Amino acid sequence: METKFIFSNTLEWNSGYQATISFGDKASFEFATPPEFRGPEGFVSPEELFVASANACALTTFIARTKKAGINILSYESSAEGTLEKVEGQMMFTTIVVKPAIKTDGDKETVKEIVTQIEKGALVLNSMKTDVTIDAAIE
Repeated sequence: METKFIFSNTLEWNSGYQATISFGDKASFEFATPPEFRGPEGFVSPEELFVASANACALTTFIARTKKAGINILSYESSAEGTLEKVEGQMMFTTIVVKPAIKTDGDKETVKEIVTQIEKGALVLNSMKTDVTIDAAIE
């Protein structure tokens, strides 16, 4: 496996606090500063994308780890919430909590261990300065 990968996107300012971000020929969408910071209503914000990347990373890492363990996922739904607050004069995310509801055909203790491994070592989560917690409900 390679040890270096490049992931990229482009964006173009539209007007005001709005822009369009593109991921090559895969997807593009408009985003904006959140209303909390004078942005318009009805757009995804960079802050929401940041929290979503933690949520998505938890899922994709869970898929990889359960496949490796020979465990089948029966269902997985999650929500995520990030807390943005002022720390030492700067706004930053202090916590992100990912709350998956997980059903598998595997042993609950093994699945709990996989969740713990993800919380400690998933790629995107490892790259964040923010404390990320996974509060899983496992059936």
